Amino acid sequence: MKVFIVYCHPSKDSFTNDVYKSFERGLRDAGHEILISDLYEMDFKTDISEEEYLRETYYRIDGIKSEDVLIEQEKIQNSDAIVFIYPVFWTEAPAKLVGWFDRIWTTGFAYKPDPTMKVLEKALFIVCAGKSMKSLIETGEKSAMEHSNVGR
Repeated sequence: MKVFIVYCHPSKDSFTNDVYKSFERGLRDAGHEILISDLYEMDFKTDISEEEYLRETYYRIDGIKSEDVLIEQEKIQNSDAIVFIYPVFWTEAPAKLVGWFDRIWTTGFAYKPDPTMKVLEKALFIVCAGKSMKSLIETGEKSAMEHSNVGR
């Protein structure tokens, strides 16, 4: 199986990075082919440009997509599964990952008109938190995360 990992954490010295490396190693040991986008390592541009904004706002498929967007979309098209690995920052995914969704899931690719994005066999979200479940419940963060609009 060809697995696309979208990894997002600013530090190589983190629990999330350890989880990512272990997961990647497990996939390789199992014989899977892996595509990786380490958003911080590749310095992924998350700010949507005015041209991108106007293309998306008016559902135009004729707008030019930048090379970095096309590369990420191609990774999706060439995969059988996608995995997102990231930490929780204040009940939310890191801004860099949210920006990845903003720029990659485009008109005509991920949604109308006539989306061309491949429907993948599997998707997995591995999300790390720097608190215990008990603490997340006590502070209300767990509830906030369950009602988040990330990726919707």
